[in-house]
Amino acid sequence: MDREELLQLIKDLVNLQSVTESAEESLPAFFLQSRFQQLPYFKEHREALTLIDTPLEGSKHSLKALAAFVRADCGTNRTVLLISHFDVVSAECYGQLQPFAFDCQTLGEKLGNKDENRLYGRGVMDMKSGVAINALLVEDFAKDTSMFDVNILALFVGDEENSSAGARGVLPYVAELRKKYGLDYLCAVDTEPGEAGCTDQNGAMIYLGTLGKLMPAFYAHGVSEHVNACYKGFSAALAVAKIIARAECSAALADPAEDFCETSWICLDAKTMRDNYSVTLPDRAYAYFNCFVTNDTPETLLLKMKLTAANALKECSEQLERSCLQLRNIGYKGAAFVPPAARVMTLAELETAARNKVGGSFDGIMKEFINSLPAGDMRLRGISIVDRLALLADIDEPYVVCFFLPPWLPARSDYTGGAREESVLAAARGLIKKAAEKYDTELKEIRWFAGLCDLSYAGAALSPEDAESYKNNLPGGDAVYKMPIDAMLQLGMPVANLGPSGENPHRKDEYLNLHYSLDILPQLLNEFIAELSQNVK
Repeated sequence: MDREELLQLIKDLVNLQSVTESAEESLPAFFLQSRFQQLPYFKEHREALTLIDTPLEGSKHSLKALAAFVRADCGTNRTVLLISHFDVVSAECYGQLQPFAFDCQTLGEKLGNKDENRLYGRGVMDMKSGVAINALLVEDFAKDTSMFDVNILALFVGDEENSSAGARGVLPYVAELRKKYGLDYLCAVDTEPGEAGCTDQNGAMIYLGTLGKLMPAFYAHGVSEHVNACYKGFSAALAVAKIIARAECSAALADPAEDFCETSWICLDAKTMRDNYSVTLPDRAYAYFNCFVTNDTPETLLLKMKLTAANALKECSEQLERSCLQLRNIGYKGAAFVPPAARVMTLAELETAARNKVGGSFDGIMKEFINSLPAGDMRLRGISIVDRLALLADIDEPYVVCFFLPPWLPARSDYTGGAREESVLAAARGLIKKAAEKYDTELKEIRWFAGLCDLSYAGAALSPEDAESYKNNLPGGDAVYKMPIDAMLQLGMPVANLGPSGENPHRKDEYLNLHYSLDILPQLLNEFIAELSQNVK
């Protein structure tokens, strides 16, 4: 792989302002397609280069991914999957330098960069450099198909910085190709920057697993009442506040693995649901959380959610009962608080209650409502659907509904003891040895890519029960958020991340370490593919 060609390609890709959920997001897919189409291999094998529609639910912009499939001339079905994302976060943080954020040369000058080993620019490390390395690897292999004795399927996708619509959207194609050609996928390899996956680490890293994520959500339905008679009602705002107080950063809700633990639940949004000012108790409110997972499945997380909500409702009644008694002792004349029969249910249970109440017209009503939802954030669209179900169910007593909001990134680890996973570990350790001996580079082996990445989908180790539990408690289903469950259940391959080095992703001082990323990493990636070929049986 030519160093200067790689450097120029990185700069060219950075110059394409492919900000997540913008009209320009798919530009790199078309740019790379145009490059690849000039190669004799893809002129001869037109079907090996495919643009794939990967729409983001609720977005007004179209989104394309590019798949490039190069077959080794030895005639094998053994295939390595490469994946990289070309979308980048916005450049607003650059302030007055924003007009130069996508021009590596000018931005470096504006920032006063004197270090020849650094290249600045929005997305230069996260992850236009990884895209460029994969693209040139495809080009090199297409020019010499004896270079590897495994096939390469390279996926260039968007939306990773949002809800992974690109990775979700290409997975059915990956499964279809497997069936069409009888492919055996050895491993999915991402080229995310190493520093994005492990806090306070830097340098050369290979990850052999990726952290997962679920989004637990709660909808509280209370009893509206004027504030001067508040003990006759039940505040949905109080219920949500108690849930947040119990869940936020709770060690009991964390999901550690071995000696690794990420932060616990963090509330990302919480609101009461009313259109106008009113001196009445809020009777509808919601909260949802970021939740990192290593072992928790949708089903086990749902159990934690139900327990959290039940304890929160109990604390609501205890607080109201206690405060009412205290106020009555100092002169309050209102009615005594009588704890209501508050309950916790799943979304699936709420939907059943609504269906039973409405009868045969339920499906038509919900389809019309979902179709009427405006474009926008899929989480808010999901919450609107839960609110509509609550209206149809028409339940009098207070309750909390536990459900999931997008996205879902399943956790994946190669440290399972499975035969194929063990062989990928052997390949990685062979690479670590070569990195030290041939390139004088310490390549660190790390269990979990903690920054979250698209490997979650190709590597998803799901059971049908996991999938069913998630689907049953996701408001709106595919109309709001489409998970390629069938493809995920079919694939579930081992994963690895071997990416460039730099610093400060998503910040205005984001830069790429050129020596490792241009001089060493491309060779290590080639070596790793060879190691996978030798070790994975």
